[in-house]
Amino acid sequence: MTAKVAYDEYKKNKVITASGVELIVQLYDETIKNIQIAKVLLSKGKKLSYEEIKDKGKAISKSLNIITGLADALDMEKGGEIAINLGKLYEFVNMRLLNANVNNDPVMLDEALRVLNELREAWVGILKQGSSEKKEETSELQVKVGEKLHVPPETTTNKAGVYNRFAIKTKKL
Repeated sequence: MTAKVAYDEYKKNKVITASGVELIVQLYDETIKNIQIAKVLLSKGKKLSYEEIKDKGKAISKSLNIITGLADALDMEKGGEIAINLGKLYEFVNMRLLNANVNNDPVMLDEALRVLNELREAWVGILKQGSSEKKEETSELQVKVGEKLHVPPETTTNKAGVYNRFAIKTKKL
């Protein structure tokens, strides 16, 4: 097995075994990585070659697709004000990415990165909070052996689809 095949298999398994919040963090990581690739190309301060223009466009396009997917997954009804604000931030980031691509402006990429890094950190905080809660639940379960506990579901379902506890659509019905 070559290193590339092994790495691809590792990435595939990482996605398959991740929780909803972990997947969102992975999407942010991929988006940030692609924006940084585009930024490096634009920061060279010279006229870009055809290949560099193609690579910049591909990196920004991947980021746009991910952000658009995250925005599409928002449930405005269940998510309320948080979902609305996230939608506005995603729209801001997409506009910065589009303008950076058209105008070859690395400053706009910096603005998008700043917002995405802050959002990523918030999701990492949720992930850490969830991990500490699971540890507490496990220790409580060990103490309360035999008692019947009600654990709220990780997802809810309605006619529009399946949503996780953060009001992000995980499946369409």
